[in-house]
Amino acid sequence: MNEPASKRSGLVRIRLDIAYDGTDFSGFGIQPHMRTVQGELNKTLKKFLRLDKVKTVGAGRTDAGVHARAQVVHFDVSEDVWSKIKDPMYKFRRLLPPDIQVRKVAIAHPDFDARYSALTRRYSYTIADAKDGIDPLNSRYVLDYRKKLDHHDMNKASKELLGLNDFYAFCKSREGSTTIRNLIKFNWSRKSDYVICEVIADAFCYSMVRGLVGAIIQVGEGKKDINWPKDVMKKRKKITDLNVVSAKALVLEEVTYPHPSKLKEQYEITRRTRKLED
Repeated sequence: MNEPASKRSGLVRIRLDIAYDGTDFSGFGIQPHMRTVQGELNKTLKKFLRLDKVKTVGAGRTDAGVHARAQVVHFDVSEDVWSKIKDPMYKFRRLLPPDIQVRKVAIAHPDFDARYSALTRRYSYTIADAKDGIDPLNSRYVLDYRKKLDHHDMNKASKELLGLNDFYAFCKSREGSTTIRNLIKFNWSRKSDYVICEVIADAFCYSMVRGLVGAIIQVGEGKKDINWPKDVMKKRKKITDLNVVSAKALVLEEVTYPHPSKLKEQYEITRRTRKLED
């Protein structure tokens, strides 16, 4: 599936841009006996393509409860089969459950890979810090914190984490996976009683965003000083009292890709194991 479609005779690579409400999913990636975004997508594709098996690849394996406005997926299918599908958007609208929406369907460049061609992923995280709580209509998508946060201090602490670093302290470990990432942007802004985080990196390890947000919240509340998150990161030790915040307020907002002429190069860069001296 990660080999360019052009190298396998008669196949085309299809790109899907999708959105979903992650509340009732056990994450993006397929898991046995669990409802997942990828599972529902594959089931729908098999139905209208009339195939026994379809393999999809996503830009990010969002955790259980995490939402997406701009997840990107690719799959390969024979030119003959795809040419018979006259209105794929109609098929998706009719067959997908209401908490998944395909927003765009296109034939991708043969070298395109939803996961390994990606340059950056951008997430948002929204916190309500009003002492009286939040609007119940927003409760599915916002962290109800009820303790006033200083977003200026949060920005100062977040800025110290930017760049190529080992984020082991903020991630849940997965055997064989590196925790070295390039954190490009980590910014906080206030809108009335909401504090909104925007975070961009080349990629994120398991629970990294929620771990980072949990650490920075402690700074915003005044429990930890501004240098604490950076000190923890440099020590590369797990934080025993780290609060990995709820998934419900986390949204995958955007995935960016290079010009088609750079897709193959980006694929090779991403596949290499990151090192701090890179």
